Amino acid sequence: MVLYTIALVVHAIICAALVLVILSQTSKGGLDANLGGAAMNVFGGSGASQFLKKWTQILALIFVASCLLLAFLVKDIKSGGNSNVQERQKKINDTEQAAPAKAPAPAPASTPAPVAPAGN
Repeated sequence: MVLYTIALVVHAIICAALVLVILSQTSKGGLDANLGGAAMNVFGGSGASQFLKKWTQILALIFVASCLLLAFLVKDIKSGGNSNVQERQKKINDTEQAAPAKAPAPAPASTPAPVAPAGN
């Protein structure tokens, strides 16, 4: 369970980093334009796009590997825990007591039938 929690936290960090790298790439309205082109100043004219493409590919591969790891960890958690739950349910069923029978509800008081108006 601890390994699953650690893997889940690492997966969330990878997701956030992947989103930021994708948004930082130069396009018509990415994060780079919102920051005033700071990536262009740091990496030069075309250095930013190649650098960000490379990191997008790397983070995408790590993301896929993280997804597969989490899938296998969830499968192991669910298969290992079912027997314990079933054993506890059997113990509960053995200790349950029958509920006392309730008295039947009294019949509703009779109401007079509505009278049809006389006339036409």
